[in-house]
Amino acid sequence: MTIKKGLEIFCGVTVLAICLLIFFTTNIKTLQALRSIDARFLILSFIMICLSWCFDVMRLKVLTRAVGVRIPFVYGIKTILSCAFLANITPSSAGGEPLLVYMLNQKGVTFGKATAIAFLRTMITMAFFAIGGPIIIYFHHELLSNIGLKMVFDYVAIFFAVTVISFIYLYFAPRSAKGVLDSMFNCFEKFKLFRGRASKLKHNLLHVVDEFKSSLKEFLQDGRWRLILVVFYTILMIAAQFLVAPMILKGMGCDVRILSTFIIQGVLIFCFIMCPHLVAVVYLKALDTPFFLH
Repeated sequence: MTIKKGLEIFCGVTVLAICLLIFFTTNIKTLQALRSIDARFLILSFIMICLSWCFDVMRLKVLTRAVGVRIPFVYGIKTILSCAFLANITPSSAGGEPLLVYMLNQKGVTFGKATAIAFLRTMITMAFFAIGGPIIIYFHHELLSNIGLKMVFDYVAIFFAVTVISFIYLYFAPRSAKGVLDSMFNCFEKFKLFRGRASKLKHNLLHVVDEFKSSLKEFLQDGRWRLILVVFYTILMIAAQFLVAPMILKGMGCDVRILSTFIIQGVLIFCFIMCPHLVAVVYLKALDTPFFLH
């Protein structure tokens, strides 16, 4: 079976599962609520979604331009949507980044530079929720009353610790990192499966690490204005995404405060990004604090 055929089957199963979920969970009240939505707010919601895609592509173009590669806007849209699809069906949204690296490489970005771009793009987005999450918790202590949230925070703490330590290690101690890789691949050479291949794999991996470090150094030191622009586009992207929910609710006649919907969405996305999707779904369904019931 080819990869393309397997992907087609996988997408078909996914669509079928979604259709079955809608069929078995939809009732008359759901249909009545959908029919009652004001078309103007529905159009506004669609515009907000499209704007969020555009802002995401713009920040990707800024990052790729920093490494000397210009990607077409249409290809950027294709890349963003493909990565979003794969991220939404993999635990911790981890599937999007490898695909992003692959698609950037198809446009001439080396694997090391593409990895640096994917890393910065992800970490800048996650930083907003990593900073915003504790702030929301500080002003809404009732969210900590559920033990599930404490488990999520433990998971997040470990995840961020490993990520930050790995980043600092690669960036500030590249020679030591190479020494660790040498030792690791020397161990691999003892296995028959890797014998004769480990040295080539080590050479390619060290080349990627060197490119990753040089690209990060260029972004963080020589291209600070680009980082500021990327952060600006990230803010616009998140704002556009968060405006979709209040637009739909207002279209259904609900009197909601936009700030309240932003706070709730921030916590939800925080949970979905930082922990496996299944854990997040179970936790969010079990969450019954007054803050969410309102």
